[in-house]
Amino acid sequence: MSISVNREEGPDGDIDYSISIASGRFYGGIWYPVSKKLGVKLFLENGQFTKDQVPEVMRELDLLYDWAKTHLTGRDLEYMTSRIENLKEKIPGAFDRDDTILYLY
Repeated sequence: MSISVNREEGPDGDIDYSISIASGRFYGGIWYPVSKKLGVKLFLENGQFTKDQVPEVMRELDLLYDWAKTHLTGRDLEYMTSRIENLKEKIPGAFDRDDTILYLY
């Protein structure tokens, strides 16, 4: 199982856009505990955010990135920082409408 940012569109609520965050193991073992420690509020599993909240989400991703650079090494560092870089690149483009909501699960 993995955790992703998802956009649900259409009358059936089908996922039409998804950005991988992390494997369930990595998310539960590192990403989530660190997020809680750093005070991350929007970018958490079962969370959601709107286009207006993107600046705060980017700030939270920056906090996680900075933490990873100072506390992780090797494969874990590469995994987390590359995922964050990908998220920061792709999240703004996921808002195809002003009322779009992105969900984390």
